[in-house]
Amino acid sequence: MEKLIDTPGQSFYYTTIESFVNNTEGKKKCAVILAGEDLPVFYEKAFHLIGDCINQIIVIDENVNNLYQKIKELSNVLIISASCIKDATRIALNSASLSKNVIYISSDTTNHSIADLLNIIEE
Repeated sequence: MEKLIDTPGQSFYYTTIESFVNNTEGKKKCAVILAGEDLPVFYEKAFHLIGDCINQIIVIDENVNNLYQKIKELSNVLIISASCIKDATRIALNSASLSKNVIYISSDTTNHSIADLLNIIEE
């Protein structure tokens, strides 16, 4: 997991799904930002972290109904849809009181460049 930047009240990271699952020790109140196409891998590898480690899921997709149906039994998890990574980042920044760690997760390490993510956070 690569730390991108600290903002007042939050830390931003970038990682793959596998790396996130293996490095959650000590991480609580996490917001996860991921693309809708990564949801199947996310369900398979990180579903057990929802509610305990992950309290907010921001999906870059038009529809989060499938995700809601899978986790509706869990409490204290906020699910939000965003139209793009820039909007997802703004949502995360505006929910600093809810999530202290914001983690961009991708099943493909080349999906977004680190420089692009840093530029979005700093805007």
